[in-house]
Amino acid sequence: MTTRKRKKRKVKFNNLLILLVLLSSFFLIYHILLLGPIETRIRYIIIGFIILIDIIFFLIKQKKDKTVATIMMLLFIVINIVGSYSINKVYKLVDSINKSKIIYSSSLITLKENDINDVKDIKKAKIGLIDDTMSIDNYVIAKEIIDEEKLDKKNDIVSYNDILVMINDLYDKKIDYMFISSNYDVMFQETEGYEDIENKVKVITDKDKTIKKGSNSFSFKKGNNIKPFSILLMGVDSEKDGLKRNSYANGDSLILMTFNPDTLNITMMSIPRDSYLPITCRDNKKNKLTHAGWFGTDCMIDTIEKAFDVDINYYVKINFKGVVSLVDTLGGVTVDVPKRLCTDNSSRQGEICINKGIQTLNGEEALVLARNRYDLAQGDIDRGYNQQVLIKGLINKFTEVRSVDKILDILETISNNLDTSLTTDEILSFYNIFKDILESRKYQKTEDFLNIIQLKVHGDGKMVYFDNLKQRLWTYQLDKDSIKEVSNEMKINLGKKEPDMIKDFEFKP
Repeated sequence: MTTRKRKKRKVKFNNLLILLVLLSSFFLIYHILLLGPIETRIRYIIIGFIILIDIIFFLIKQKKDKTVATIMMLLFIVINIVGSYSINKVYKLVDSINKSKIIYSSSLITLKENDINDVKDIKKAKIGLIDDTMSIDNYVIAKEIIDEEKLDKKNDIVSYNDILVMINDLYDKKIDYMFISSNYDVMFQETEGYEDIENKVKVITDKDKTIKKGSNSFSFKKGNNIKPFSILLMGVDSEKDGLKRNSYANGDSLILMTFNPDTLNITMMSIPRDSYLPITCRDNKKNKLTHAGWFGTDCMIDTIEKAFDVDINYYVKINFKGVVSLVDTLGGVTVDVPKRLCTDNSSRQGEICINKGIQTLNGEEALVLARNRYDLAQGDIDRGYNQQVLIKGLINKFTEVRSVDKILDILETISNNLDTSLTTDEILSFYNIFKDILESRKYQKTEDFLNIIQLKVHGDGKMVYFDNLKQRLWTYQLDKDSIKEVSNEMKINLGKKEPDMIKDFEFKP
C-alpha cells in the first residue's frame, strides 16, 4: 500500500470520525432541549460544553492524526449515544403519561339466552341506540356499525335518551339488542340491580375507534413561574392492568385537588360518588354524580365545576390496580389505618385484611384502604377520607426518591396506569416544584412539610325515586353551606379569593 493511499484512508477516517462526533452531539443536544423546563441554565451550559468539545476535536483532527485524540473522540461518541438514549427513554415515559389518542369501543349486546351469535344473522329485531350524538362509544361508533352491517335495513332501530331505561327494556325483552360502550361491565358494577350485567349479556360484535384528545386551553405558566392550578383525580376500579383504553367509566373515586406552588399548599376534597347533582351533559337533570362518567370525562368535569363553582384545569385518571404497582415500586407507603379493614384483592379474588394503626402497607394492602367502604361508618364518605390519607402518604414517599433507576421504575408504572390532560412540558415542570419541596424539607422537622388541607363536603343521605329504574336509590344530598365553604377554601388556595380576616389588629408606637 502506498503512502498516498494511507493518507487518503486516514483523511476519510478522520472525516468520518468528525461526522460521527457532530451527529452524536446533535442528537444529544436535541434530547437535552426536549427536557424544556428542567434546569435551563445547567442544560445550556452542558450544550455549550458539547459544542466547545466538538470544535476542539475538529481543530485537532484537521492538523494531523493523533491516536489519543481519536480514542477521546470515540469515547465522546459513546457518551453522546448513551446520553441521548437515556434522556429519550425518560422523555418517552413522561410523554406516554398523557394519552394523546383515546381508544373508544362500542359493543352490540344481547341476552345470553339469545341463539344469535353473528351480526349478519340479525333480522327483524329491535335494536336500542342512545340518542346522545356526542357520545363516541354509545352513538358514533354504533352508527358506523349500523351503516356497515346495514342493520337499519333489516331491523328496527329504537332511540333512547337513557341508558338504564334501554338496559331495562333489554332485560324485559322489549328490545332484542342494544349498543353500549364496551366498558359496560365497569360502568354498572356498582349500580344497584345491574351489578351482574356481564353474566346476563353477551357481545355479538364490537368496534374500536381512535380519537385524538382535545387540547387544554389553561395556561400553566405565567412567565417563568407556574400558576396555582386544580386537578381532578379520578380512580377507576378495574380488574385490568393499564389504561390503554380511555373509555367511559364510573367515577369510583373523585378527589378535587388544588395546588399553590408559591405557598406549597394543597387542598384535597373527596366528592362522594353518590352525590345527587345536576348532570350538565344531560340537560342538568339530577342524578348520581358517578353516572356522569358514563358520558365521558368532560361531562364529569363540567358537572363538578358547576356544582362547586371552581374551574378544573386538569384531570388525572388512575387505575386502582395501578395503585398496587405504584405503591410496591415505591417500597410501600406509611399511613395511619383507622380500623381493621378487609376486601378482595386487585383481581377480585381472595381476601386481604389490614389492621388498625400506623404501618407501612404494600400495594395490595394500600388498595384495601383505598377501596373498602362497606366496613366504614359513613361508607363512601369515610372511604374518600382514607383515599386522601393514602395520597398524602404517597406524596411523602415520592420525596424520598433519590435513585435514577427508581425514578425510571416509577415512570414505567404510572405511564401504563395513568392518563392525564397535563402536557409533557407541564409534567416536566413539576421537577422545579419537586426541587422547591426538597429545599423546604431541609428546614422542616416533621414529615408533613407540605401543608395539605383535607376538606370535607357535608350532606345527608336520602332515598330518591328514579323514574328510569322504577325504584328508590340512596343518594347523598350535599349541604349548600358546606359546598360554599369548601369552594371558598379552594378559591383562596388558587389565588382567586382573599382569605377572610377573623380580626384586624392595630398597633400604635
